[in-house]
Order: sequence, then C-alpha cells, then structure tokens
Amino acid sequence: MRNNKPIGVFDSGIGGMTVLSKLAEVFPCEDFIYVGDTLNCPYGVKSPEEIADLVTRVVHYLLSQDVKAIVIACNTATANSAHLKAFVKIPVVGVIEPTAKYALKTSRNKNIAVLATNATIDSKSYHKLIDKKRIVKRGKKYFVKCSEFVTAIEDKQFTNDYSFKLVKDKLEFLSDKNIDTVVLGCTHFGLYTQEISRVLPQAKLVDCGGPTSQLLKKIIKKEGLMADDFHTGTIRIATTGDPKQMEQQIDWFDKEYQGIFKVNI
Repeated sequence: MRNNKPIGVFDSGIGGMTVLSKLAEVFPCEDFIYVGDTLNCPYGVKSPEEIADLVTRVVHYLLSQDVKAIVIACNTATANSAHLKAFVKIPVVGVIEPTAKYALKTSRNKNIAVLATNATIDSKSYHKLIDKKRIVKRGKKYFVKCSEFVTAIEDKQFTNDYSFKLVKDKLEFLSDKNIDTVVLGCTHFGLYTQEISRVLPQAKLVDCGGPTSQLLKKIIKKEGLMADDFHTGTIRIATTGDPKQMEQQIDWFDKEYQGIFKVNI
C-alpha cells in the first residue's frame, strides 16, 4: 500500500531546512511541506509553555494540510512536544532521540559535547539520553547553551569573521577536553560546521538530518506510508514571517522548491 500525502516538517526558523535537505535526499519520491516559524524565532529563549503553544499551532496547521507524518526539525520544539500525543494520530518524529543515540554509537571515548539552545539544554532531554548511568564513568559530557548562534545564523552570519569569532569565544574552553564527538543539538548549527570544526578539529560533528531521516524511514515503511516509487517529490515552504526575507536567508538551500508562501498560525 502506498500513500502520496505530504510529510510535514517544521522548525522555529530556517535551521530545520538542514534536516529537510537530508530528508529530500533519503525520500526523493516524497512531497514535503516545510514551515519555518520565523515570526516567533528564536524558540530557544522562550519558556516551555510558550514553546509548547507554538508547537501546537504549527502542528495544527500541518494537520490541516493533510500530512501523513510530521518531522519536528527543531530540537527546542522536540523537547517541548510530549503533549502532541494527546491529539496527533499520525507518526511524529523528533530529532533529539535519534541524534543522541547516533552520537553515543559514534563516540569512541565518550567525551561528548552537546551544543543546543538554552531551552533544549534546560529541558535535560539530551542529558537523559547521553549521560546515562551505565556510561557515565566513561568519558565526560558537556552541555553548552548556544542560543546566540541561532540569532546570528538567522541574520546570515556564517562563514565570516563574525561567526568564526562568535563560535571560538563560546567553545574554546572545550579545545583541551579531548572531545571526539560534537552533537549539533540545534538544526541551525549545521550551518556552523566550518566554525565549530576550526575550534574542535578532531571531533566528529553529528547533525540531526541523517539519524532523523533513518528513523522516519523505518517508521513510514512499517506503517505503509511510503509514496509511490514513480512519484516525483516536491517541496513547498511556508513561513509565518516575510517570504522575501526567508528567500534571502535560505539561498544556501540546495534543493528545488515551489516558492515560499506566508501562513498565519
């Protein structure tokens, strides 16, 4: 049985498009609707109640578009999405669990740094998955609040003098900690790989796109929700902010998409 309904993907802003790019590679036959809640970005400095309310609103919009599954391409939103189980009956995939599990599997010395927004770190979501008792004696874990990276990235401050200095000033204290794995615990941070690698050149950077795509693949195969093999996938992008501004913000996005339209949630 095949299902050609679209898959909904959302983030507080443009960062989730790093996940969308990977999803489009893994699922070339699937249609995607992406929502960037740029009007309310950043989520990472808001209260859990505010974030949960915004998540609810975006999810209601995606459900109105008759999506067959939802990918929360935002760590902060994922950390504040437990309430969705009460009313969402389709598969919902967050980014935190698959990314954390992949990082643990990847790390050899278990010295792991998690870079995320203030709200994601405060939620302890990564702590619970990465700093488990059975491995706590092996290696050290560092959880670093980096909400300022999100604001800079939304302002297109990457691969320039400002962004390299911003990241160096924030992460230099980790340079002598023998870290072999860095979790990009915010989907925006995939746009800071050069900056982070300059400070921690020995570390493998684990972003959310790959692990999340593989988990979604497993789920929609099991549920019989895969699109027809001959179907050509499309991408539609929505923003709660200014479409023209978002178009400029995502000039790095390497997949074809059908314009950007404004939505009110």
